[in-house]
Amino acid sequence: MCTRTKLAVDVQSTTRRRPIGPYLYCAALCCVLVVGQFAAEFGQLKDGFRPFSQAPGRVPYSWDMFSIRIDRCAIAWDPPLRIDGERVSRWTDRTWLLEFDTVYNRAATYLGAASRGCQYRDSPATRARLVCVTADGAIHEPSFVCR
Repeated sequence: MCTRTKLAVDVQSTTRRRPIGPYLYCAALCCVLVVGQFAAEFGQLKDGFRPFSQAPGRVPYSWDMFSIRIDRCAIAWDPPLRIDGERVSRWTDRTWLLEFDTVYNRAATYLGAASRGCQYRDSPATRARLVCVTADGAIHEPSFVCR
């Protein structure tokens, strides 16, 4: 008799062992993904990328393979627009507090959005002002009078 389980030695346990196949599949998949990522990182290093000094080149399967260079702009109107009875002075006033802003690829598209917002102006002297950071790091601050 086995003293730990109080079972006879020849009695089988009723609990089955879990198959090892799903664990091996998961481990193999993770290994393939890690190896692919390391290969991409070494490809970037070979192409001249140095952390914190030079931007990486594009190589297949790297972390930035689907990223694109975008411009980000903050849009404001002065005096504020009147939309559905509420005053909207900034682009971010249109969304919930924890929502992300709408993102466009180019600053020209933000200019178009600011221009379309001008249709809600109360004053003929409403100015649209943008502060844009382009993909190359330059800062531009275009503004115009709504028409």
